Amino acid sequence: MKIWEGIILGLVQGLTEFLPVSSSGHLFLLEKLGVGNESLFFNVCMHLGTLLSVLIVMRKKWLPLVRKPLQKTNLCVLVSCLPTVGFALLTKALAPTLLEGQFLALGFMITAVFLFCAEKLHFDRKRTLSVKTSVLSGVFQGVAVLPGVSRSGATITALTLVGVDKKEAADFSFLMSIPVILGSAILEILPLISGDFTLATADVLPLILGTVTAFLSGCFAIKFFLKMISTKSLLPFSIYTFLLSVVSMFLL
Repeated sequence: MKIWEGIILGLVQGLTEFLPVSSSGHLFLLEKLGVGNESLFFNVCMHLGTLLSVLIVMRKKWLPLVRKPLQKTNLCVLVSCLPTVGFALLTKALAPTLLEGQFLALGFMITAVFLFCAEKLHFDRKRTLSVKTSVLSGVFQGVAVLPGVSRSGATITALTLVGVDKKEAADFSFLMSIPVILGSAILEILPLISGDFTLATADVLPLILGTVTAFLSGCFAIKFFLKMISTKSLLPFSIYTFLLSVVSMFLL
């Protein structure tokens, strides 16, 4: 892998992991365009870079949860993970081809529809986070295992549709991302542990620069999105993913 490829992949991973546009979908498109090469170890490092970014930017949200674990928010995060894990395992066991990017255009279109609904369907009754709303967000997060479906876009849509404030929904979405990103990294690293991988087999400089870029761009994406979501519309992201869906139909 070339140095510029590592930087580009890290930049895309960091930005699209937290903006509601699907990181997996963008990485599939880059692969189709010949940028980078498939590497489990590189993917693990990208996930660790974005994990570190959300841990640092959201530290004021999750550190109190660690200090006082018997809180409602912790229960909500835990409950939200259960349908996500179930959906991911079922998809991998029963329909693994769905995870290979063959329906990328459909995934982007689902994201576009989600974001449009989140912006246009408003409810007079305001609700706060609860176990029920967390289960719903977990189900939507499970759908986001499909390439092209944005995890943050899906979870924010689920919460706003039931009346949760967009800013509160975004905060919870990023908290939900911590166990999901960590779990993804663990699943990807298991084949490396059982194999004969050594650091010498990796392109070290692109790996380091890509991981650092993923971390920095992830920090920027989280701060930017949390700042804009309270006052700005999600429609530009909906239009963007709709256009990506159209482009994907021709590329794939």
